[in-house]
Amino acid sequence: MKHFIPTIALLFAIAPISVRAEEEPKHPVKPLLWKIEGGDLKKPSYLFGTIHLGGGALNQLHPTAEKAYNEASFILTEIPMDMKTQMGMIPKLMRNDGKTLSVSIGPDLSKQLNEELRAINPALNSTPFEPMLTWAIAATLPMIKAQLSGATAVDKMVWDRAVKDGKKTGAMETADFQMGLFNNFTEEEQVKILSETLRIMRTERADGKDSLKELIDAYIQGNAELIKRLMDKATDEMIKGPEKELGKKFFDKLLTKRDETMAASIAEQLKTSPETVHFFAAGAAHFTGDPSIRSHLEKAGYKITRIDK
Repeated sequence: MKHFIPTIALLFAIAPISVRAEEEPKHPVKPLLWKIEGGDLKKPSYLFGTIHLGGGALNQLHPTAEKAYNEASFILTEIPMDMKTQMGMIPKLMRNDGKTLSVSIGPDLSKQLNEELRAINPALNSTPFEPMLTWAIAATLPMIKAQLSGATAVDKMVWDRAVKDGKKTGAMETADFQMGLFNNFTEEEQVKILSETLRIMRTERADGKDSLKELIDAYIQGNAELIKRLMDKATDEMIKGPEKELGKKFFDKLLTKRDETMAASIAEQLKTSPETVHFFAAGAAHFTGDPSIRSHLEKAGYKITRIDK
């Protein structure tokens, strides 16, 4: 599971991370944007690939994506990004098994966790995270540095703009559904995911590498092919590695099945209001893969065209 960290960034609206704006353009070079036509649609709608990170060039939409956003009257993200929903997720990140995090993961992994937290900031330690679910730590740990920056993820930026602009907002999934996907993993599996996350962070820090930066660069360049290769590599390593069964379960539940359910949700929205211009914003991996939301919509009779200029 070498590429677990960038995988999370592509699939889930977990937390934002800042990037170095001085090294980047003012907005992405190309948008990850597709037009939906066909069926009973009176007007085109749009699929917009996001990255669940923020800062620098990610703070502003590409002009073509901006145009599509302005055309749309209904903006939908993966899950609702309103304050009530976001705050409501916090209690569901907490343990209810009567254990603390350190008891569940053991002394060796606890020591590794504290080492990585101190590497992020010398003042950090695992004490504030003791009540949290193991998967929640694994998912948020690589993003903690970002939380200190206050950067806003692309998804949240789009949602907040839609609310400010008086557009209708909605979601393709519920927060409970998305969080439930992680809760489907046993505690043993969650501990393995945390262990792998810590190993990756430790190795990358020692080697001076940054897989998230590689992902961010691919997104800013609008390189759908590279994003697909990164995901294919992550998938291949997870399903062929020592934890191959866990890797298969991870991608089946978190990507493959979600592509199907989100595509069905999108198709239902299009069928219900064919005269409305929709702007569906979801993690780019859900549009760049094969199969993907795009391919499921094509099978449903829609024409999907990339707009990259």
